[in-house]
Amino acid sequence: MTGDWASVLISNPHPTAITFMVSDMGLLEIAARLAPIATALIALGAAGIAWWAILEQRNIARRRAAIDFFLKTELDKTVIDLYNKFKKLAPITSSGRLVIDQDHEDVRAWLNICEPIAVGVNYDAFSESVSQAYWGDVIPKTYQTAKELIDRVRTGEGSRHTYVDLEELAKKWAPKPTPA
Repeated sequence: MTGDWASVLISNPHPTAITFMVSDMGLLEIAARLAPIATALIALGAAGIAWWAILEQRNIARRRAAIDFFLKTELDKTVIDLYNKFKKLAPITSSGRLVIDQDHEDVRAWLNICEPIAVGVNYDAFSESVSQAYWGDVIPKTYQTAKELIDRVRTGEGSRHTYVDLEELAKKWAPKPTPA
């Protein structure tokens, strides 16, 4: 059986013809015809592995960024003092009672620390799982405690976009009510 293997297969599609065709072609010729397909499959597999590695490196970088930021805030005495002042002053400033400007500024300073955390999570700069594990209770409580103040700031000295990322993240992380 001689000739072009494709024409032989078309003219005689019987299984024995295929056997003769393969034995007539030789192993190297079969390998040569399959090499471009194998090369493409290997390249596709390598591209998939590279894409997965890039995504994994991005996720690691997000987790590291979140942990680094949180460690810095946790170790900074000024931030700790602002949080303690916030817990004490936020209910007073939120209620609309007259407070001194410094107290108002201290509460706003704490909110200004929480806002970049929310922006980082909302825009995927920080790992949400790491951020929620560390700040998952603080962000919703901060927003709920200062909600009236935030609303006043939006209508007064700020804009309607002031603390909008904090609000979005706080609502997302707020504890869900358990059905009765």
